[in-house]
Amino acid sequence: MQTRFFISAALNLITFMLTAVGLCIMLKGIGNDGSLSADSLSSIKYFTVQSNLLFGIVAGIFAVCQLIYRSPEKLPHPLYLIKYIATVGVAITMLTVVLFLAPVVVKSYPPLFRGANLYFHLLVPLVGIVSFCLFEKSAEITLPQTFLGLIPFVLYAVYYTANALTHSENGKVPPQYDWYYFLANGADKTLPVLLIMLFSATAVCFGLRFLNRMRS
Repeated sequence: MQTRFFISAALNLITFMLTAVGLCIMLKGIGNDGSLSADSLSSIKYFTVQSNLLFGIVAGIFAVCQLIYRSPEKLPHPLYLIKYIATVGVAITMLTVVLFLAPVVVKSYPPLFRGANLYFHLLVPLVGIVSFCLFEKSAEITLPQTFLGLIPFVLYAVYYTANALTHSENGKVPPQYDWYYFLANGADKTLPVLLIMLFSATAVCFGLRFLNRMRS
């Protein structure tokens, strides 16, 4: 148990550093080729950037608390909940890129794994998921608390949808307001798209909780 605990602490510190590196690369615009690339502070509009920054901050705090308490049983339960919520966010980011943006929108994988996107689309989410699912005991997360993982998604969905629909023209949303191309087939597809995304996000919540409980 203690070995897993300190591996988790190490992975959280690594994740924090990876987030910091990704942020520096993003601000410098290194490797930006224009394919949904995170570049400068304007990229804060992306769920990718928001979820990764949240996760990096949470992982850093989690690691510090782990080094202070030095025991998984002593860590406050709310801290595990916050870590779970942040993990769901980056998992949604990675799966959206792998299953939708790369094959459907960009029609290529390499452009979405360059520069800051390498960190925000793959490295940070992957290390974060491995840490949470394999090395962090949080079986105390109840069934109702599982839905707390939807908080980042729901907040972003409200913002994204409102921003897109208020700029729609003749049933179409300009790409600059639909940067993930969710409404590329028309604003009238908003409800089906939201339902699909909500179902997918809920599946991610339950999937992460299931994998975590298997190892707890």
